[in-house]
Amino acid sequence: MMAAVLESIMPAWAIYTFAALALAMLLALPALAEHTAVQEVACQPGGEVQLARDGTVTACRLAAAAELLVGAGGGNTRAACATGAQVEFHRNGYLSFCNPSGVAATYLGRGGRSTQCRGGSRIAFDESGVLEYCS
Repeated sequence: MMAAVLESIMPAWAIYTFAALALAMLLALPALAEHTAVQEVACQPGGEVQLARDGTVTACRLAAAAELLVGAGGGNTRAACATGAQVEFHRNGYLSFCNPSGVAATYLGRGGRSTQCRGGSRIAFDESGVLEYCS
C-alpha cells in the first residue's frame, strides 16, 4: 500500500522539481543577448535597449564588463567598458561611445596620436575606430 502511494507521488514530485528548476534558470539569466552587425552585446535586462530597424542594438547598458570592437581602420581594435556602462554603436556595429570605460588604456586618435585614457572615463570613437575623445 505504501509503495503504491509513493509511486503515485514520485511522478508529480519529479514534474514539480523540473518546473522549479526550469523557472530558476530562466530567472537567473543575467542579460539579454543582443547583437550589432559585428559583435554580441550583453545588455542589462529591463534596461532601455535601443534597436535599429533591422533588430540590431544601437544603445544599451552593459550587464557585465566587456571588451567591445571598435572600427579596425583607426588602429584600435577593442575598448574596455565597465559593468553598467552606457554604450552606443555606429550603424556599422562598432562601438561609438562608452561611459564609463573599464581599465586605463592607450588609444590612437587622429593622425595616429596616442592618447592615454583613465579607467572610468568617457570614450568615443568614430566609425573607423579612431579615438574622438576620452574625458
